[in-house]
Amino acid sequence: MSPCPEVPGFLVRPIGREDAEAWARYACLPQVRQHSSSTARSADDLRPLIERVLAGGADAPLRFVLRQAGDATERIVATVGFHTISSLNGSAEIGYDVDPEFWGRGLASAACRAATAWGFRVRGWHRIQATTVPANLGSQRVLERCGYRREGLLRNFRIVAGLPADYYMYAIIPEPAA
Repeated sequence: MSPCPEVPGFLVRPIGREDAEAWARYACLPQVRQHSSSTARSADDLRPLIERVLAGGADAPLRFVLRQAGDATERIVATVGFHTISSLNGSAEIGYDVDPEFWGRGLASAACRAATAWGFRVRGWHRIQATTVPANLGSQRVLERCGYRREGLLRNFRIVAGLPADYYMYAIIPEPAA
């Protein structure tokens, strides 16, 4: 059983306490947060999420950090993971973020595709879903490239910048065995 999704050209490992500062370096930037319900503004804001991941358990969130292979700085350039995991229902919600310096290079799609395949193969989930605000066209393109289908609009689903926001629901189910 592979402990992490495999993304070509990147080193992937589970997130750790030591990653809070490096993750915050880009995850707290306004252009990264603008289409997100995240309220994180610093590494201190990300630490509770990391602790929930590290606490483990059947339905605990999962998060993986990606570093570019061959980069001596070992800089985190993206994360991908799952939250709202239900072992009872065999489902989870995927989430990802990418350092803006790496936008437009296909990294979000590669990470989403790899994590989705990993979720089906390793975790045995029957459904992986994702949500995105209607204005986040980039994330919608990522999800569609990875085989997710838009299922509908969730009105006032999450709080963004202090206000209730609508979200599109996307989901994918495993391909039937041939």
